[in-house]
Amino acid sequence: MPWPTSVSEYRGSEPLRAVVSGLGAVRERLAAQLVDQNVTRPMIVCGESVSRSPVLELVQDALGDVWPSSVFDGSRPHTPAETVAAGAAMARAEGADALIAVGGGSTMDCARGIAVLLATGLDEVSQLAPAEYGKLGQRAAGTTGSSRPPMPVVCISTALSFAEFLPFWGSRHAEIARKRPYMEDGHVTRTVFLDGEVAAHTPTAVWCETGVKALDDALMSFCRAPDAEPFADPVLISAISALGTLLPRSRAEGTVVERQHVLTAVWMTKFPLPRLAGGPGGGWFSTTARHSLGAVLEVPHGIGSCVALLPGIRYHQHDAAARQMALKRAVSWGDNVTYATLDEAVSALLASLHVPTRLSEIGVDGSRLDDVVTAMVDEAPWLGSPEQLRAACAEML
Repeated sequence: MPWPTSVSEYRGSEPLRAVVSGLGAVRERLAAQLVDQNVTRPMIVCGESVSRSPVLELVQDALGDVWPSSVFDGSRPHTPAETVAAGAAMARAEGADALIAVGGGSTMDCARGIAVLLATGLDEVSQLAPAEYGKLGQRAAGTTGSSRPPMPVVCISTALSFAEFLPFWGSRHAEIARKRPYMEDGHVTRTVFLDGEVAAHTPTAVWCETGVKALDDALMSFCRAPDAEPFADPVLISAISALGTLLPRSRAEGTVVERQHVLTAVWMTKFPLPRLAGGPGGGWFSTTARHSLGAVLEVPHGIGSCVALLPGIRYHQHDAAARQMALKRAVSWGDNVTYATLDEAVSALLASLHVPTRLSEIGVDGSRLDDVVTAMVDEAPWLGSPEQLRAACAEML
């Protein structure tokens, strides 16, 4: 087989303690997971929308009377630094010994940021040393591991951002209009719940937009690989095909089984597998663009992927041509249509999901496009020249 033969090393993701998946997982297993980790005073972390939804009641019912839980509902999109600080202050006041994050990617980041502040004894995110986007597998300079046991963070996903599978979290600093990444640095252990009963309550728009973000991440993971990958390629191809088929079928709220299958498909794209060709290389346009759109214009990351995905595929059509073609030949959306290019296939899928694919559709004009480009260069200077990036960003308008 034409697989890489160079030396490589595989390590599992240690902070990920368990993934509990299936219909009714929260009802059946949340209490047991807390018992296993000797939790006595959990604090729920969520945003305003979840705090008003049946999901919060479902989680509280699963806790019963055994665990009196406080609720911090201050999580906000892009995880503003001040919300992490507020959550940490409340957790200290309540004596919380675990956090239960209920929501999407911003809530997962908020909870882990709270855990890091508690472990380090710091009050503000600005007191932490940020990591670098190009070195997210490395500990930030000036940080040390904690002598305290890591804080249990239970992550109950309501959307498809799946930030809880990553060993770092991000927080937006409004004063500089940038979102900075931070490592968990051994301060967190994660237990992830993927439950279609919970996801069934997520609004259609949020579900589809974050589903496109998951697709965006999966396409990046496949197309950035410099060579064929015997472990990752079959899993990614299967998962990407499933997303293209199942996302349109799971659009409506209440599609419990379909949404459970989508959660599984996204999980497949996030599980760390050996990379024999040395791991994905270089940057990826749509990932950097959505980060910058969020930091500068506060565009939700799901929508950021919706508007940046197609320009991103075209931006990388030369440096990732072979991988794009291999993926296009392998995937199917279950629609019996043969597409000429990956760009064309993804365009058809986005149309079926009824998501915005241009910034003008959400009321954003091009007046701050240069600021977005500057933020992209700051994050990934290796991605291309400002002129190249601006031309691609103009396609998002």
